[in-house]
Amino acid sequence: MVLRKMMDVSITHKEVALTQLCIGAIFFAMRSCEYLKSTHSEDSKRTKILRLKNIRFKKDGIILNHNSPFLMHADLVAITFEFQKNNRRNRTVHMFSTNDSLLCPVKAWASTVKRIWNTIPGANGDTRVCSYNDQGSTRDLDSNYARSRIRAIVELIGKTRLGFTKEDVGLHSLRSGGAMAMFLSGVATLIIQRVGRWESDAFMEYIREQVETFTLGVSSKMLLNQDYQHLIREEDERNNTDQNVPTLEGDGASFAIPHSAHFSKQVLNMTDMSRL
Repeated sequence: MVLRKMMDVSITHKEVALTQLCIGAIFFAMRSCEYLKSTHSEDSKRTKILRLKNIRFKKDGIILNHNSPFLMHADLVAITFEFQKNNRRNRTVHMFSTNDSLLCPVKAWASTVKRIWNTIPGANGDTRVCSYNDQGSTRDLDSNYARSRIRAIVELIGKTRLGFTKEDVGLHSLRSGGAMAMFLSGVATLIIQRVGRWESDAFMEYIREQVETFTLGVSSKMLLNQDYQHLIREEDERNNTDQNVPTLEGDGASFAIPHSAHFSKQVLNMTDMSRL
C-alpha cells in the first residue's frame, strides 16, 4: 500500500526515481546502504552501493543488454552483490517478474537502469543505481531523503489504515518488509535467507507476530484433525504401571491411556490410529 501510494503521488524526477528504487529493493530485502547513499563514506564500509554492471536481465534464458527494447519484458532480474556487510562477496540473487504493473522486481530495476542510461551524462557500468539527474547535474538519492519521503507517505495514508505511524518506519522497513512479505506468503525460510543474504535465521527477528495476517488460516487448520489421541510417553507409562490405567491393545502393541487424555465423542479403535 505504501509503495503504491508513493508512486501515485510522485511528480518530480527525483520522487519517481526513489520509488522505483524502493520497489526494486523490497523484493531483494536490501539493506538501504546497498541502493542509497548514506551519511557515511562508502569507502569506510564493507557494503558498497550497487552499480549498473551488477544488474542483469534475462528473457527466455538469454541475457539482455541494458539498451534492449525488451528489458521491461524480461523474465527475471539478477543482482550481484559484490561487497556485503557480512564480508561475503559476489552473491547473486535472482527474482522473476510478476504480473503486477507496478510491484515487479523486473520492471522496477529495468526502469531504474533505463532512467540512468538515458538521463545521466557519461553513465557507464560503474554508475551507482542511486544516481539521478537534477537539472543537468548528477546527484545521488540519499538515506535522509528516502527516510523522510517514506515517512511522509505513511503519514499521508494514516495510522487508521496502516496500523502504524511514521515514527514506526525507517529505511530498514523495506528490508524487514521484504522478509515479512515472503514469510507470510509461505516462502521457505531457506529461500528467505538466500534472498536477503542472511548467514543464519537472524531474519526471523523481522517477523512481527502482531501483524494480523500472521495467523491467517491457523484457526481453520486447527480443525482439520479434530479426532486425535495422546500417546503416553515411556516415563509416563512406567509411572502408571501400578495404577489402574486402561490400555488399548492390538497388533502386539499396548498404549496406556492417561486419565487426562482428551477424546472426541467418537471412540477410537486401532484403525483410527492412522490419523494421528
